[in-house]
Amino acid sequence: MDLSPHAIAEVRITLDSFFEAYGRGDLDEVMSYYLADERIIGLGTGADERNLGWEEHRAQIERDLGQSSSRRLTIDWFKAAGKGDVAWAATEGPAWAATEAGEFTATLRMSFVLLRTDDGWKIVLGHGSVPMPGQGEGQSFPGE
Repeated sequence: MDLSPHAIAEVRITLDSFFEAYGRGDLDEVMSYYLADERIIGLGTGADERNLGWEEHRAQIERDLGQSSSRRLTIDWFKAAGKGDVAWAATEGPAWAATEAGEFTATLRMSFVLLRTDDGWKIVLGHGSVPMPGQGEGQSFPGE
């Protein structure tokens, strides 16, 4: 059975709440949105940002929060679907962080797979990316 509009709204609320907790830098709350399981997967834009399992993922989030004194993530675009107790979602929106190197701003694209549990929707896979500079509209690769 396809996800109902109500279930898709729950997924959106989950992801909005996840981004708010991340913005506040609350590691425990951020991790509460993930399934506590060693099979979860996380991918980021950094060369070493490939996490398998709860502990690796927690360490990555802790590093992210530790390397920024404040941060803000907003969802401007959201699409989701699913079947049964599994949902997949994609988001896009502005990201901002204050770091030792200065301010970071970018458009952040994220995709998620979530599982419905007795405790609500939990993220089992998350992937974040930032569009590459030098890759214009209509181009599949950066450059001319």
